[in-house]
Amino acid sequence: MCRCDGSGWMRRLTPLRDELMRGDLRSLYLGWLAGGNTLHDNMLEPEVPYGLADLSPAQQALVEFLEIDPDLLEAASLGSAAATSPPDETLPISTWLNTWQTADMQDVLRTIALGRGQEAERQVKSHYAAWLKAQRPASSGAVRRQVAELRELAQLAAATRRTREAQAHAKREEERRQEREAELRRIMDSPDKYWTAANEEASRGSASGYERTVSMLKVLAEGYALVAGPDAFDRQLRRFLVPHAKRLALLRRLAEAGLWSG
Repeated sequence: MCRCDGSGWMRRLTPLRDELMRGDLRSLYLGWLAGGNTLHDNMLEPEVPYGLADLSPAQQALVEFLEIDPDLLEAASLGSAAATSPPDETLPISTWLNTWQTADMQDVLRTIALGRGQEAERQVKSHYAAWLKAQRPASSGAVRRQVAELRELAQLAAATRRTREAQAHAKREEERRQEREAELRRIMDSPDKYWTAANEEASRGSASGYERTVSMLKVLAEGYALVAGPDAFDRQLRRFLVPHAKRLALLRRLAEAGLWSG
C-alpha cells in the first residue's frame, strides 16, 4: 500500500523521470518489488539493475512511498552489482556533442532564434538523455531469481537485522547504565545536600512537595544501592522520617514507591 496523501512526495519523486531517461531502471525494479505478497513464489524477478544497495534520494523516497519491505529490498540487492558512476560523470559532454549531426544542431538553433528557448532546451535534454541511456547497461547481468528465493533471503536479512538491532539496543542500554552510574556516584559524593533538599520539600506539606521528595529519595535509594547497599539507605530514611512521621500522605507515597514499609 502506498502513501497517497501527496504531502511533499511530488518534489521528492520528480527526479525519477530524469533517472529513467538516463537509463537508470532501478525505480522500475522497485515498482515490481512493491508487489510484495501479490507476487507468486515461482515468478522470476525482472532483470536486476545496478546499484540496488545504493539508491538515489528519489529512489529512497519511492521505497518509502510504496512502503517496500526493507528486508525484501535487502534480499534483492544481494543480486545487484555495485552502481557504476553515472555516464554523465564519466563521459565528457563533448563526446555526446560529437555525435550530433549538423542538421540537428541547426534545428535547435533555429528553435532558439524563433523565441522558443524552453522547447529547444527540452529537445536538447531529451537528446542527451537518450544518448546517456544508450551508454548505460540496462541490468547488472545477474541471474534472475524466483520470488520464493527472494523471500527466503528476506527472512535471513530480517534475522540479521534483528540481531543487529538487538546488539545496538544492548549497546545503548549499557551506555545509559554507565552514564546513570556515573551520575549516581556524583550524587553520592555529597548525599547530605540531597537529604536536605528532600527535607525542605517534605516540610512544605503540599502534594507537589511530597512528589518531589519521593523523586529525590528514589535517586538516593539508587545511589546507596550502588555504593553502600540498601540497608544504608533504610537507616538514613528512618532518620529522615523522624520529623515527618505524622505526614501520612508522604508516607503513603513512599510506600507506593516501594521506599517505605512502615
